[in-house]
Amino acid sequence: MTVSLDLTASRNVAWAPTINLYYRGAPIPIAGGSVKLQVRLYAGAPGGALADLSNVPFLDTAVADQPGVRLLSLYPRITAATLKSFPTGLNKPEPGQADAYAYDSVVTYSDGQQDKLAIGAFILEPGVVNP
Repeated sequence: MTVSLDLTASRNVAWAPTINLYYRGAPIPIAGGSVKLQVRLYAGAPGGALADLSNVPFLDTAVADQPGVRLLSLYPRITAATLKSFPTGLNKPEPGQADAYAYDSVVTYSDGQQDKLAIGAFILEPGVVNP
């Protein structure tokens, strides 16, 4: 069920989106499992992740008006302090332009099996407002 989805954040505010992933069929066996999300300088970058969210809150529900369709909602959170600490990305942006990183998220089911949920670019805007 891997989805390709780019995510955007700003260095000057905490990042706390709701990521909605729709799928068809029976509920995935996620009860008792966990969801992890990591942001790295680039896909496969060695060493520690820039952001390592090891237990992302989630909710799996049926979509009321669409029979057979389910919604897995993820609620990740990265603090503004963590985002400010990200190094400049490999895209070497001009002043005022966004940095680009890579992320992926993995679900671990209660039986230990794993699936990749989403992958893509993690775009980090410099932000304008100083909170």
